[in-house]
Amino acid sequence: MLMGENHSFLEVQVKEAWKQFVINGKVNECIKPMVAQSWIKSLKIGLDPKRINKAPAVEKTDIERRIKKNKDLLAVILPIMAELQSLVKGSGFLTLITDCDGVILEVLSDEGLQDVGLERNLIVGGVWKEEEAGTNAIGLAISLEQPIQIVGAEHYFECDHDITCSATPIFNHDGRLLGVLNMSGLKERVHPHTLGMVVAASKAITNQLCIEEDSKQIWLSNQYLKTVIESISDGVVAIDSTGRIREINSEGAKILATDVLQARGKNIQELLDGQPFLKRVVDGGKLITDVETVMDTNRGQIHFHTSARPITLAGGQIAGAVATLKEINRLHRVVNQITGAEARFTFEDIIGQSSIIQRTIHLAQVAARNFSTVLIQGESGTGKELFAQAIHNANLMGQPFIAVNCAAIPETLIESELFGYEGGAFTGANRNGRPGKFELASGGTIFLDEIGEMPLNVQAVLLRVLQERCVERVGGVRSIPVNVRVIAATNKNLADEVQKGNFRQDLYYRLNVFKIDIPPLRERMSDIPLFIEYFVSRIADRFGKSISGVSLPVLKKLQSYRWSGNIRQLENVIERAVNLADGDLIEEYCLPDFLQEQEVVRETSGGPISVGESRNMENIEKNAIVSALQHFGERQKAAKSLGISRSTLYRRLKKYKLEDEF
Repeated sequence: MLMGENHSFLEVQVKEAWKQFVINGKVNECIKPMVAQSWIKSLKIGLDPKRINKAPAVEKTDIERRIKKNKDLLAVILPIMAELQSLVKGSGFLTLITDCDGVILEVLSDEGLQDVGLERNLIVGGVWKEEEAGTNAIGLAISLEQPIQIVGAEHYFECDHDITCSATPIFNHDGRLLGVLNMSGLKERVHPHTLGMVVAASKAITNQLCIEEDSKQIWLSNQYLKTVIESISDGVVAIDSTGRIREINSEGAKILATDVLQARGKNIQELLDGQPFLKRVVDGGKLITDVETVMDTNRGQIHFHTSARPITLAGGQIAGAVATLKEINRLHRVVNQITGAEARFTFEDIIGQSSIIQRTIHLAQVAARNFSTVLIQGESGTGKELFAQAIHNANLMGQPFIAVNCAAIPETLIESELFGYEGGAFTGANRNGRPGKFELASGGTIFLDEIGEMPLNVQAVLLRVLQERCVERVGGVRSIPVNVRVIAATNKNLADEVQKGNFRQDLYYRLNVFKIDIPPLRERMSDIPLFIEYFVSRIADRFGKSISGVSLPVLKKLQSYRWSGNIRQLENVIERAVNLADGDLIEEYCLPDFLQEQEVVRETSGGPISVGESRNMENIEKNAIVSALQHFGERQKAAKSLGISRSTLYRRLKKYKLEDEF
């Protein structure tokens, strides 16, 4: 270190050593090794020691880019630089900060020193890395990554021999070099304390940068946590030991009938009108797992499933609790999706072109436009649930569709199945209780099939539910609102059942808001070819068979039967026939005995007529021919599917005046 009364002597030695270095390639031992090595480096680069290091090396746009890049560093360092400069005010020193490339980003100095700084290249944009400025404190601090003081003739450029510089590198929390803090002044005022001040300031800067980085990481972690919490589909609420809400996501606020900003910072009991939600978790450290919770507040009834666990500190102290909340209707929708409680059919899936079925479809479409209760009457197998699903999907597609067969549930269980029960309501009951079908259907449709089989005592409860749109679970005392469309179906005449005393009259009137009668298959015989085509195609695909249709004799037998089991019975017959068929057509041997034994009078002057039927079979034959031609598009294939020759088909086309159409 050059200091005190030895200045002049050492300067002479440095200059003399420089001369010897230039001539002999050696350096006097009084020169600091790091300085000597830097001199050699500068010489090898080809720097001229007599060059004036004055002009800024970077353009304005470049320095603007560098300042922007280092804005976080400057935000921390400028206040400390100002404090450091105030300590040396009036001494002729200036304080500056460079980036990691040695480019000056900011300079603070006493008034009147600006010109001196300009002359020495100690200005914003000046470059002081070794490759540009030779041996200097800033350049060595960068290359050595340690504090250093360069005095007078230790500088490589002769124009800098009258100044002293004290520089120290600044690192971030990861040890990466960010820049250099430097103080420069005339060499006559050099003091070792100057470097100490700069080093102390740099440590303060590094500590502050670490604090800033820690704060940033904490903020970033908090943002990650908030984003994760917000992305969870369930509601999430976190409280401290006093019950104050520390964090809540938008779904949790929605379930608790509030908003996020209003909820944060409030005591959760305040939101729930004093009800001790999560108190057991915080006070006793007990877990809550999938507990159904219903609370009546001044903002309405809040109904959800919750799981919660305490937040425990290292010493075992409970600091709060975190709970997940599942909105009850959303939970029910998930359950319904998993269990398949969804409607699959629409009006486009209903087969039939007869006028009677088209009128029925139109009536059902009208019923689907509103939420009035619908009563569907029809024989077994006519497709009552198909119509119910179509009505539901017309404006509630994607919502729950819960089908309940009232005849299949034991009388002792039907009430708990429909309306649910509370925990411990009866022997064998789930201890947490269970929602009923009406709750599961909330937001959608409940389809009460075979409503005529419902016991009278349950009919009374159902009537109240339809009137109040609320259910009360078995063993419960609270009413649970349900927003549900009710579609009932029966194969009985409910008006007759009322007269017999088997069905409540008031419930009948409540259900009979919009009645739809589904016609039996025998009243829409012209639709049978359509059903045959649909069932043969679907069932053959399922069995991996190639079957194009049925023969004409089979078609006649199928269209001659009265089908007491309606569409369901016809489907069963077709499935059996597809299993037995060996060729590409279903022949008579594939039919069950009751159809094979059916007598058909052969053609005399009219068409074939089935015994016991007064229908005109010419219309049946004509419909079969039209259906086959529409399906295959070619007369030869149509004739083959009908089991007749092509010439016979031509005669039939002429007979029925269909030649021009096909």
